[in-house]
Amino acid sequence: MPRRLPPLNPMRAFEATARHCHVGRAAAELNVTHSAVSHQVGVFEEALGVQLFDRRGRRLTLTPAGQQLQPSMQQALNLIAEACSRALEPTMEGRLVIHAPPAFAAKWLVRRLGRFVDAYPQIDLTILPYLPYESASRALADRSDVFIEYGSGHWERKWVRLLSRLDIFPVCSPRLLNAKPLRVPNDLRLHTLLHDDDGADWSGWLLANGIEDVDCNKGLRFGNVNLTLDTAIYGHGVALGDNLVASEDLAVGLLVKPFESSVPASGHFYVVCDPEHVKTAMVRTFVEWLLDEVGASGRS
Repeated sequence: MPRRLPPLNPMRAFEATARHCHVGRAAAELNVTHSAVSHQVGVFEEALGVQLFDRRGRRLTLTPAGQQLQPSMQQALNLIAEACSRALEPTMEGRLVIHAPPAFAAKWLVRRLGRFVDAYPQIDLTILPYLPYESASRALADRSDVFIEYGSGHWERKWVRLLSRLDIFPVCSPRLLNAKPLRVPNDLRLHTLLHDDDGADWSGWLLANGIEDVDCNKGLRFGNVNLTLDTAIYGHGVALGDNLVASEDLAVGLLVKPFESSVPASGHFYVVCDPEHVKTAMVRTFVEWLLDEVGASGRS
């Protein structure tokens, strides 16, 4: 048989009045007039066929029937409010696919992912090797949620947010610093330069510091920053680090900065997403977490 339920608005008026034992305060909470609350309470009593309040002047007290009903009404309305709130919450459950440069992923991202996993245990993360958004196939781009990109910040018809501006500077292991002279930039001519590009970054840093007798075309070359920094940690040369990717190794003393001079990098880190993907709660949450972590990293 169908359940016989009283009307909702009179039920709300009764619950608020019973909780406050005051019509005026109930009216203020419900944002209606005093007379509207009194009328709705009367409708509720009529619907139930029982008196719920004793009215003695301005003083209200619950009758035995009202005392019996009030806790259940309060619990029922709280349950309805909580259910509606949950129904309106955006989903925070599912798989989130991230593309990130190897050095950014290995040196910075994975060292902080535990905080995200603890905060959002229902989100399953997949971290894939770096693939520029513009090089991704349409199908892969559709299956991927967030791209961490290094570049100029110009991606047509994409949602783009600056993640971190980068400055580059020489880094090396403390062991190397103690083994060979490296007191002034000219001492770099005595060391092996470690590259992750064609020499452009070293050329820019040396030029900015007025160093002309260091051959930036010589040295060891690797496919990414991660390998150059690890090679520097092992004491096999001097690499160029930046304020984000090298920050953790500098903080724990695996790397040191022999000089204070830094120059702006040729590109910066950006978050790039499909405009439709960034509308989802999971993507927005991950991007906001990234920005907060980068901000905290910079402050530390």
